[in-house]
Amino acid sequence: MIDVKVAEPRIMITCDIGNEEGVCNDVLDILFSYGIEARCLWFSDKGFVIVYMEKQLNVYTVVRYIVSRNIRGYWIIPIDFTCSTGYEYIARSVVDAILLKGYRLPIKAIGRCRKRGNIIDSCSSLLRYIGNIIENLGIAVIDFRNYEYIIRIEVVYENTFISIYSRSDENLFRVKRPNVI
Repeated sequence: MIDVKVAEPRIMITCDIGNEEGVCNDVLDILFSYGIEARCLWFSDKGFVIVYMEKQLNVYTVVRYIVSRNIRGYWIIPIDFTCSTGYEYIARSVVDAILLKGYRLPIKAIGRCRKRGNIIDSCSSLLRYIGNIIENLGIAVIDFRNYEYIIRIEVVYENTFISIYSRSDENLFRVKRPNVI
């Protein structure tokens, strides 16, 4: 593994349980072929890996590199913010993410959440809590039909990864798997 200086968690990749090490190997090989230094942290039998890279790299370009090749993952999710797991920390990070992305406010958004571990009670409660805050601040409108953005919250035990991306970008993050007969 390459030790990347000033690396931050930039991408989360979901996969089958037991394939974490293979996914890390796939991703590091792909990134190395493009001259990108990265570190991949895998959690045995948890179904996901975290890729650390330098902050100045365009994460969308890196995602395109990865999905253009055959890897054993399902979703390649860019990470905009990382925070401790807790309703207040997550809400503050979502507000910061919306404001720092420079979107025209208020954004029309929906929330998507997945939790691993038992630190928060439920994703639906968390999404309601965050939805109320961002609507009351006037920076977002929760719109289940005509949303333009997705606020993705991945709760991973004591850490939470937050992404905000355009609805049209969501298909970019899904790994196209070859049909196997």
